[in-house]
Amino acid sequence: MWPHLATWADHGYIASNLADQDQRPHRKTPLSGEEQHAWTERAQAAQRRGELELTESWHAADGQPITLAYLVEDDDSTVVALRGDPDAPGWQVIGHHVHDYVAGQALPAAVPPGVLHADISRFNRPAPAPEVSLQELIRDVIEAQTAGDASNALLTATQRGYNAGPMIRLQTLVETTSQFASALETVQGRQIAARLASLGRQIDFLTREVHGAAENLGATVAVLPPHRTPVLRARPHAAPGTTLPAAPPQRTTPAARHP
Repeated sequence: MWPHLATWADHGYIASNLADQDQRPHRKTPLSGEEQHAWTERAQAAQRRGELELTESWHAADGQPITLAYLVEDDDSTVVALRGDPDAPGWQVIGHHVHDYVAGQALPAAVPPGVLHADISRFNRPAPAPEVSLQELIRDVIEAQTAGDASNALLTATQRGYNAGPMIRLQTLVETTSQFASALETVQGRQIAARLASLGRQIDFLTREVHGAAENLGATVAVLPPHRTPVLRARPHAAPGTTLPAAPPQRTTPAARHP
């Protein structure tokens, strides 16, 4: 039963939206001719000044992107609707409105946005893999007394596979977001995708360097010198009739974690 429910949850909104589109009145382009040309030039001038603030976007039934923006002129702003990619040549203003709600009523209705991976459902997520937090690994190094203990923390951070460490997960996050930005099919999206892809490669290089340094650190088999003694801490005096909390359990040194 659950797979069928998940399938309906993933696709039901599409059927609902199509039915809603059928019931909406046909909407015509609010502007045409010279007025549309004049508003487009004003919006393009504002964009060059950095005074065209994009606020919302969607795709119409014909596949064209519609974007709402605030056009700022002389400390006054107007809601304008753009058709096309605002960062590519050829976009046009198709309407100007008092506020966003009026624009939404006058403009072509939105169709449901797409998904990055067609075979993945947000309603049927697999159980997350176990992971060690960076805070825990930092604490492991702070409490370490041998090079092997500190090395283990870095090896865990750079571990690959099912129990991937934080650095590997960061690389995956950046690379997946690069795929998302590219899938937007916009000029800005492609530029950002290229930046993120480059950062993903840098993180991969950094991860390999950290992993190598961790192995070298462990191979030293060194320990901290004995003159690095812990600071003496005076135990607080308990008030009459109270009991001090028990000391936390002593942590054992984990075995070396290799990929």
